[in-house]
Amino acid sequence: MYPSSLLIEAFGIYAILNYALNLELSISLGSIYLVIFYVKQCRSPLSEMFDKMEEIQTCFNSLAKIKVILNEKDDEDILTGENAKNLNGDIEFKNVCMKYVDKQVLKDISFKIERGSKVTIAGKTGVGKTTLTNIFMRLYDISSGQILINGYDISKISIKSLRDNISYISQNPYIFADTLRNNITLGDENITDTQILDKFKKIGVQNIYKKFANGLDENINVTKLSYGELQIISFVRAIVHKSNIYIFDEPTSNIDLKTEKLIQNLIDSISQNSTVIIVAHRKSTIESSDKIIYLKEGQVDRIISK
Repeated sequence: MYPSSLLIEAFGIYAILNYALNLELSISLGSIYLVIFYVKQCRSPLSEMFDKMEEIQTCFNSLAKIKVILNEKDDEDILTGENAKNLNGDIEFKNVCMKYVDKQVLKDISFKIERGSKVTIAGKTGVGKTTLTNIFMRLYDISSGQILINGYDISKISIKSLRDNISYISQNPYIFADTLRNNITLGDENITDTQILDKFKKIGVQNIYKKFANGLDENINVTKLSYGELQIISFVRAIVHKSNIYIFDEPTSNIDLKTEKLIQNLIDSISQNSTVIIVAHRKSTIESSDKIIYLKEGQVDRIISK
């Protein structure tokens, strides 16, 4: 819609100039400028109208998606399958293919991730990096191939036991309108305040909870925290729950260099005892990895080991 408003404005200016230049009367440059200025002013309400039309289109699209979700009849079965409690070994993708409906997204993906290593999945936008992590967590099923952890085929492991071994940190961390403590523990009463504060101190970000008058009892929301602080809280939350495998989706995107350094150090400390998989674009993140897996058009383009 926005290009349409620009086109209308441009056509209006052209029509005015064409008319003025073909008149035999003498018209001052100031008068022509004034008329053109008024034409530009007319575009403002047009743009607002077009913006509202775009919002309406977005609402209709969202409504269609909501209807699809509400019409879903089958709940996800997370308990069926073998109960694997300690999936902390090597990860292997064997000729993995995946489709969204009829579109082939991943094609013949094969690689290994050694236990305790830090691996980056890299590539341009839309090559299947996030899809790769989604099928690993069994948010989607693969169409062929195998994904193995500790020699277990994850399709035969219960989804609950698989996800109990994985911590996922997205590039848009979610914060509940609740206390800082509850945002970190997520209701797990076995996690003590001492453990939480020790993690904050270990990574040198005590200032986050010290800025609140009520400490861990402070009710927080996204308006009280910067993007970097939100990201660090999500990291602390993941570390406190102690997983064997960590997946970070663009962990240092949209943050300042100081916070990025803190998060890089945090990831390094995690990778000493756990396997870390990072989806990233930033050069600094990629260079610090033990292995880099480059994807191109849904396939493994190359693998660089250090």
